[in-house]
Amino acid sequence: MDRSKITPLIILVLAFIVYSYRLDFVPVHLNQDELAFSLNAYSIAKTLRDESGRVLPFYFWHLNSFWATPIIVYLTSIVLTFLPIAESTIRLSGVIVAIFSGIFLVRLTRVILGKKYSYLALVFFLTTPALFINSRVLLDNIFPIPFVLLWLLFFKRYLNSKKLMYLFWSGLFLGIGIHSYHAAKIYMPLYFLASLFFMNKTKRTISIFIFSLGFFVPIILFVPWLMRYPDTLLNQVSYVSSLDSSVNASRGILGVFNPSRLNIFISNYVTYLSPKILFIEGDRSLIHSTQMVGAFLFPIVFFLVFGLIKIIKEKNKFWKLILFGFLTYPIAPSIVNDPQRISRGLIVIPFAILLSIYGIKFMLESKEKALRTLFILLMAISVFQFGQFLYDYFGEYRVRSYRWFNDDIGGALESAIKSAQVRDVHRIYLDSNIRFVDTYYLFYQKKLDKDVLQPWEFFDYNKQDLSTLPEKSLVVLIAGEVKTRNDKIGQFEKIETIREPNGNESFYIFYNN
Repeated sequence: MDRSKITPLIILVLAFIVYSYRLDFVPVHLNQDELAFSLNAYSIAKTLRDESGRVLPFYFWHLNSFWATPIIVYLTSIVLTFLPIAESTIRLSGVIVAIFSGIFLVRLTRVILGKKYSYLALVFFLTTPALFINSRVLLDNIFPIPFVLLWLLFFKRYLNSKKLMYLFWSGLFLGIGIHSYHAAKIYMPLYFLASLFFMNKTKRTISIFIFSLGFFVPIILFVPWLMRYPDTLLNQVSYVSSLDSSVNASRGILGVFNPSRLNIFISNYVTYLSPKILFIEGDRSLIHSTQMVGAFLFPIVFFLVFGLIKIIKEKNKFWKLILFGFLTYPIAPSIVNDPQRISRGLIVIPFAILLSIYGIKFMLESKEKALRTLFILLMAISVFQFGQFLYDYFGEYRVRSYRWFNDDIGGALESAIKSAQVRDVHRIYLDSNIRFVDTYYLFYQKKLDKDVLQPWEFFDYNKQDLSTLPEKSLVVLIAGEVKTRNDKIGQFEKIETIREPNGNESFYIFYNN
């Protein structure tokens, strides 16, 4: 096999091993969004219907709150067609997206910079902390990345060859990407308009038609669904208003894109381009960042600056398009006044990496020996920092982040279900104060392959007395609600204590025999 193919293949195989390592261990627990995506995916895999009974829906009703994008659900359903539902298997979808994005990046970088730089691009891409940590959670915020890379790849091929078929594919992947993540409904039209601006002047009319045809096909296919479920887009406003009190949900889209909120938008926009988010702390949510490292490794800031210098010096329309993508990434997260949430703008990753590799090219081709020495030093720092990131991620990060993942609800319910199989349990009572407890229960019921279980119902320990429950009852309670530390409450005996990574007790399981 050609060496130019073996090297990236080895990198990708090693990356898949690291990216998929102990997915059931880190992140520490499943969060509610992962549950909702996976349960719909499991239902599609088994019945071709979603949890609500709709046959192969275009979008999915998510946690009784909003319509979720479909690509993450359908990819996960393919995984669950071959593998059992579990924490590690459902999270493989994000790993697959990251690895395939790496493949597309290699292809793109080879077209624009050559083989040597494609290896560097792949390494820096796969060692991006924001990509690594978000690929290991079943969330759709990294799903636009492969579509952005495919858009750029085919658009560059069109610019090089003038072949209109490349332009159609470029537009098509951009259009499909609209359905990959909610923020993509802002990004993809922006990239569509920017592409029109950077097109070749020859055969411009037919080029615009072909590109638009590809872009609008996935949108036209969406129209019948939208006519039947018009709230697919509208209820996003209510979701945004729940995060940002300055949004007036009653005004619909106008409540979000309101001139009075312009100062908020500008302030957020500037913040999202700051080194603090990009290179020092990353996302303020411990679901999306360890907060011990930025979204990117710190040396990237130097490569990025050199890349910007090189672009300013040259007149290359394609690199101007990449720069446009980088500078517009803050638009979507800035709309919501919920600052330092780069997880809503992970689409920046391919643009930043490409600009950085362009900066590396500038350094390596420079006659200044100091720049080449600086490159070697920064590469060594990158290796050390990524190693440090991994050490923390698989170590102390679990302890810091468990509350962000709703405590070990899954562990409590899995223990309850297993206990019900070895004891004479007539009914399981779940503490109604546990967030999304019914959704967690459904997931772990399917994970343990127990489709027929003892009847269960909610129980509020703060308002109801355990003594009112019948014999042979098993109760799952929040540890913080139980005032006594005795192992018995009346006729109920504590049979299980669920502890978090730091040793804190989070849930108790009691049984009345």
